[in-house]
Amino acid sequence: MTTLHIILISLFTTGITATPYCDQQLKQLQVAANNLKQKCTINTTTISTCCDLNAFYFFTKPSGVYQMDCWCGGKWNIAKVYCDTITANGGWTVIQRRKDGSENFNRLWADYEKGFGDLNGEFWYGLKAMSCLTQTGKWELRVDFEFPNKTRSYLYYNVFRVGSASEEYPLTISGFTGITPNDPFSVHNKQKFSTTDNDNDKWADDNCAAYGKGSGGWWYNTCWHINLNNQ
Repeated sequence: MTTLHIILISLFTTGITATPYCDQQLKQLQVAANNLKQKCTINTTTISTCCDLNAFYFFTKPSGVYQMDCWCGGKWNIAKVYCDTITANGGWTVIQRRKDGSENFNRLWADYEKGFGDLNGEFWYGLKAMSCLTQTGKWELRVDFEFPNKTRSYLYYNVFRVGSASEEYPLTISGFTGITPNDPFSVHNKQKFSTTDNDNDKWADDNCAAYGKGSGGWWYNTCWHINLNNQ
């Protein structure tokens, strides 16, 4: 089975890339660490993204599940996230993983909205959480693939956003770089999310989420060019 690893990174200043942002934090914290040797102190820093985690701990933390104080819905929320501290300089929040078929992705709307699975195994992080996270700052998306023959590749987008629940969580995505000549997400841009029990796609005759065998929830058009939740 093809392994999928979808990772998301936050940028709080528009127009810069992930690496300079993290590097900038790292340099600042390295200076603070040097000051500690002179009996100076560091101000308490709230770690609210995986990028913060990488920078604060000088890239020494392993990939895994961490508890964050995430700003969401106008307040601080304590949430567990899986941080990838290695791929492409690290600092990534993993929002979906599929690797062995152990998790059922043919789910209803409530599951896709809330999220499901095991953060240490296969999971979908949840539309509500994705929407909340991406409302503030600039976010990038990276999708890593490992094929049955163990070769690896990826897709990268420098803009990623999931809209609100009242809008049916529409996708905004652009700035493609990757392995194919064409952008596989382009037909899904600005599309609302659909599941078998909540049809928001543009196929007038049927529901894309119910088409075939276990298509799973996705930002369908009429129907899809890429679907990472397909069973």
